Amino acid sequence: MTPLEPRGDKLRVAIDRQTAFVRVVGRGTFKISTGLKRFGIAAIELDCRRFVVDLADCVSMDSTFMGVLVGVAFNMRRNGQGEIHLVNLSPHLELVLGTLGLDQVMLVHMEGSTPPEFEDVLEQAEFDETDTESETPRDRVETMIGAHESLVEADPDNSPKFKDVLSFLREDLRKKDASSSTV
Repeated sequence: MTPLEPRGDKLRVAIDRQTAFVRVVGRGTFKISTGLKRFGIAAIELDCRRFVVDLADCVSMDSTFMGVLVGVAFNMRRNGQGEIHLVNLSPHLELVLGTLGLDQVMLVHMEGSTPPEFEDVLEQAEFDETDTESETPRDRVETMIGAHESLVEADPDNSPKFKDVLSFLREDLRKKDASSSTV
């Protein structure tokens, strides 16, 4: 009997004209969030006007992943570049986003209501998997800090929810910097 390979959390990306596409497979977590952040920055630099995130195969999202999505949305707005669409959103994910007020920052399309202009690309595009191997522990902590700051910026009611998380992460980053300067 061959052992089954565990289903890994993956981020697949594609760009079609001025639209960036992301497909989340498994869980959207801090482990793939730096890849999402890097892709978002690259898409904005390539003048993408829309950012479409397909959540059909996403079972859950953590606060870091959601915060990175919000950060991408804020960066697009600051650059006057458009909007972020979440498509194929399950009722569970809609509830999670709503709890943090994020449904006010991004355009939400529930399962079965994907705008027609995205359907063909989502079905036919050749998606590439993002690189998570080159990520350093410092990169990950910086991504987590930025993500949680974006969640607080999106809705000030999130501040008490993430105050301790941000304190912990900033202290962790300080320790990483101190240990690397003594090497």
